[in-house]
Amino acid sequence: MDRRTFIRGMCLGGLATFAAPLVTFAQVPGKGRFVFVLLRGGFDGLAAVVPIGDPGYASLRGSMAFSSGELVALADDFALAPGLAPLKSFWDANELVAAHAMAIPYRTRSHFDGQAVLETGLDRPAGASDGWLNRLLQVMEGERSGIAVAAGLPRSLSGAHPVLTWSPAELGSVEDAYIERLHLLYQRDELLHDRFEAALQLQSLGGELEMGDAMAAGRAAGRMSPIMGAVARFLRDPLGPNVAAAEFSGWDTHANQGMAGGSLDRLLGQLAESLVTLRTELGETWADTTVVVMTEFGRTARPNGTGGTDHGTAGAGFVLGPRVSRSAILSDWPGLGSRDLYEGRDLRPTLDTRALLKAAVQGTFDLTAPQSDRIFPDSEVIRPVSGLMA
Repeated sequence: MDRRTFIRGMCLGGLATFAAPLVTFAQVPGKGRFVFVLLRGGFDGLAAVVPIGDPGYASLRGSMAFSSGELVALADDFALAPGLAPLKSFWDANELVAAHAMAIPYRTRSHFDGQAVLETGLDRPAGASDGWLNRLLQVMEGERSGIAVAAGLPRSLSGAHPVLTWSPAELGSVEDAYIERLHLLYQRDELLHDRFEAALQLQSLGGELEMGDAMAAGRAAGRMSPIMGAVARFLRDPLGPNVAAAEFSGWDTHANQGMAGGSLDRLLGQLAESLVTLRTELGETWADTTVVVMTEFGRTARPNGTGGTDHGTAGAGFVLGPRVSRSAILSDWPGLGSRDLYEGRDLRPTLDTRALLKAAVQGTFDLTAPQSDRIFPDSEVIRPVSGLMA
């Protein structure tokens, strides 16, 4: 690849932004890769990991109850929504844990508060300006770096440890001469020059022109797979980061949520395909990778009058990767009877999100209990889920 192609690729694919002074990947990261996927909007866990065997399920969900024949059976009377069928390959490989009745430690139905709690790792929506992923980078030993493949820097990666962001940008075609002049201009500024060079490096890791093409194709087929493909390209590079964050919006389904093939199921399908893409694109690096998928809260157990579900409490999430002990349903299932529901309307929470995250990062990076307690302040009483990771 010559420099002209390199620079044009950067302009088509997007410029990197930086949350802190210069960071490059000129370091060899330690073993282990971690990807945190945030589904913004609070997705319906009962429509994703379906408790088909609960005696109260069918009557509670009414016309929005799946039949067992529509679902992908897992274990313990739970099954995957039709759109999540691609995740069965992870299940069969002992690489999928589906967590249920899980919630942040703050009882709220506010997106803003819920996302703040989930991303800061606290038990309240205020009290920290940094996020738990950034604290993870601070406590990890050896060389480490983080990247957000997103339009901006998510709160989970904000903090004292320098990180990078990358996102596709539709800047249009930029003349090579203009870029070369820009490069010469930046050469006179130590800070901007370093950042410009680092942006070129990021774009190279992202796949040069192929990335722009993939993004363009992805807009028609679904935006998640191209994004996760970009995550994989960064992580699999020998000098790439070892922590990544990605996020997808559109999960706030108050109306016309649909069933098999409906709007929510199509989103779940895009999510599942994107995780398959991540595994495929990572290649051999997949062996050292752990992926956690979460949302800020679940949704009401009963559908509303517009074919949707409203903001709730507990929901579902996933941990994927060869480092999980085995495929399993992880839940102290509270039941769906009327007296079992939280405040008479929501799935009752029995699993703290921090217990799952602590176990996942400890198992991926061989952290100690004090290290994981530093990642999630004031959480000493929340112990990691036992047996989650091998």
